[in-house]
Amino acid sequence: MLTGTVAAQDGLEPIEEVTVSGERAGPSLWRVTHKENTLYILGTVTALPKKLEWRSLEVERVLDQAQQFIPTGSDVSADIGPIKAVKLYLQWRKVRKNDAAASLESVLSPTLFARFEAARLKYAPSNRSLLERRPALAAAELWRDALSRTGLTGGKDINALVVKLARARKVPRIRPQLRVDDPQGALSEIGQIPLNAEVACLSATLDRLESDLSDARERARAWSIGDINALKIQVGASQQEACWSALLSGPKISALKNNYDAAWLSTASTALEKNRSTLAVLSVGELLKPNGALEKLRALGYQVNITE
Repeated sequence: MLTGTVAAQDGLEPIEEVTVSGERAGPSLWRVTHKENTLYILGTVTALPKKLEWRSLEVERVLDQAQQFIPTGSDVSADIGPIKAVKLYLQWRKVRKNDAAASLESVLSPTLFARFEAARLKYAPSNRSLLERRPALAAAELWRDALSRTGLTGGKDINALVVKLARARKVPRIRPQLRVDDPQGALSEIGQIPLNAEVACLSATLDRLESDLSDARERARAWSIGDINALKIQVGASQQEACWSALLSGPKISALKNNYDAAWLSTASTALEKNRSTLAVLSVGELLKPNGALEKLRALGYQVNITE
């Protein structure tokens, strides 16, 4: 891995930027087996170098003989007509802001807001809309902007590349099916998250920005060179836990997350039972967390190993 520096602008301090030179294969695949059948899983991370040249011959070999492919995400169904869609959009615009359109400064303590503003000026100086966001959403957008400023981007790009590889080989794609019976209710729960839970999420995010952004860079480096042992170290867990705790405080959102986890496990196990070879893409966090996907697959009696 090589590192560069983003030039200072308008008096702001320069920021170390991550770049990776050369073609990288990423980590080895997890291999889940049942009799003669194998489910291969490519683990992704939430941040990778923007200019990463990724090509995994192992992934391509698996796709060459796979019967199905499971990308990240799900197929979501909901009873939403055009009128309800407009209402949901307006509702989403409303819940992104604090109650009574209060500013972020007015709902945070002076000390915490000062920390936030310092981070915003460093990583997202032109994004003043953050000053109107709810604390949890401000935290998410600031973290995204900070990753971008240091040369990192979301790991969804890897999933998109694998989707293209699978499509070129005409490998059938399947995704977990997720039904949302009350999308308006789910959005309403976001607007009802307790303020102290959102503040905890924002505070944990600032902690991570101030001390652990380098760990995100190291995690990206570990993924790009296939360092599985380094990937097993749960980086930034406190921040993720604080923000997930805030989001999942409502029963509808919590149920959606549980339903997705169950739908993914069902989709993966069904594919493993019937296909000689299947490829899936899932985040390393979802794979390795306590009671995560790998533990649940083991509990179903499947063998789980890492490919050599």
